[in-house]
Amino acid sequence: MPSKKWLVIGISGATSSGKTSIAKRLHKELKNSTILHQDDYFLPMDDPRHIKIEELNHFNWEVITSMDMDRMRSDIFKIMKTSTDERNDLSAKSDRNILILEGFILFKDKIISNLCDVKYCITLTKEDCWQRRKKRVYDPPDVPGYFEKVVWPEYSMYMEELTKDRDLCESIMFIDGLKTMDEIFETIFTNVKKKLA
Repeated sequence: MPSKKWLVIGISGATSSGKTSIAKRLHKELKNSTILHQDDYFLPMDDPRHIKIEELNHFNWEVITSMDMDRMRSDIFKIMKTSTDERNDLSAKSDRNILILEGFILFKDKIISNLCDVKYCITLTKEDCWQRRKKRVYDPPDVPGYFEKVVWPEYSMYMEELTKDRDLCESIMFIDGLKTMDEIFETIFTNVKKKLA
């Protein structure tokens, strides 16, 4: 159950949709906020839990099992146990703490999803997603065919899961990733300010 001391913001959605940029901008604008990125919890390359796609000779980095979600949950709970005073914030004691969580399959983790007071999902079409993704450099780099065979199908399955779960779907604000970053930010920021009021 969400903590009254904390407003937890969840931002998910397509690869290259601007999630990280939006989350960082929110963190900058919202005093008393902390940010965690799901991408920081990928398992190391030599971890035996990775799923290998034999035909591509490449790991599937698009599934939740490619991440240490136990560690992410643990970090979230550690942060939420701290108080405003313990974090030595200069803001008024009455201010709510804000935790911004960002990740491409963030809501796949039910515990984290249930912690989020507000949820946003930035969507993209396949073509626009590909046009953006192919300009980015990943570590490890995408191999030929990875987007078509893995990235997009995994994203499509994730979106299907979100929309099939009626309660979850109704709790998410879906935002068109073709809008400008300013428009997306303003939509989320305005909504968050209402929640804090």
